Amino acid sequence: MAAALTTPIGAETILDDLMATHKVTIPLFIQRKMMCIGCPIAHIHDVRQACVEHGVPLSPFLADLNRVIERDGQK
Repeated sequence: MAAALTTPIGAETILDDLMATHKVTIPLFIQRKMMCIGCPIAHIHDVRQACVEHGVPLSPFLADLNRVIERDGQK
């Protein structure tokens, strides 16, 4: 069961919770070749760990995640 998420999304946000709650973020992972979707450890991996694993700068990625979530909420 996904934990309740608050925004802004932070480095400690669990990937499964993030993508289940905010499906609009999935393309951002794909664009960066972060194949976290369906990963067997996504239920325990957080955004920071995924960025380190895939060599993606954390701060810009968090900004992008929060931007698409905010934009989606304005629809």
